[in-house]
Amino acid sequence: MSAGGPASPTPGAGQRWLRRMLLLLLPAYPLTLHLGVIEGRLLPATVVLLCLLLVSALLMLGSGNRGGWLLLIAMLASAVWMYNLHGDPAPLLRVPPVAINGILCLLFGTTLTAGRKPLITRFAEHMHGHALDDNALRYTRGVTLMWTSLFALMTAECLLLALFAGAETWSLFTNFVNYAVVLLAFFIEYRIRIHRLADLQHPGFTGFLVALSRIEWRKLL
Repeated sequence: MSAGGPASPTPGAGQRWLRRMLLLLLPAYPLTLHLGVIEGRLLPATVVLLCLLLVSALLMLGSGNRGGWLLLIAMLASAVWMYNLHGDPAPLLRVPPVAINGILCLLFGTTLTAGRKPLITRFAEHMHGHALDDNALRYTRGVTLMWTSLFALMTAECLLLALFAGAETWSLFTNFVNYAVVLLAFFIEYRIRIHRLADLQHPGFTGFLVALSRIEWRKLL
């Protein structure tokens, strides 16, 4: 042991811990929420949601993304909502599925406007390290449109479920069925892509998901 005292934290150590917390909170939230709906105890899921918003906001702010302030405001507004409703979080918990799918729809859809490069095209060029040919450009634009349409449908579905469905039906779809649909869409699109774009190198499906998780999306937007 050196005489210089304890080593200072390495740069980025805080961000790494926040990412690990996020990886734990992401699957914990739908599980906690669905169990809470079944058992009639929604406070634990609300706490997990607030922690999820806080960790996401700190990660965004730590990477220089000022959008993190919006998440902090959302977290504080959620806490005020809870206080004013005397601890009843049910209306609050129906908001995130609508908001998340709506934001994703806009995120993909706005890149299809004139003069902008489709989001999936940016991802493919970043992943392969070179510009795409005309066939790949048409395909990646079509995939961007597909994701825009899917998230638009899921936004409408989540809104209708929030307004009209019973608690358990709403929770089953928003916490499990919709995630399964997204994963299935990923898999089907991947299988189509390796045939349509056979001239490009493609990792296995698991490798594709790993590469997707490592993308710094802020740089592609």
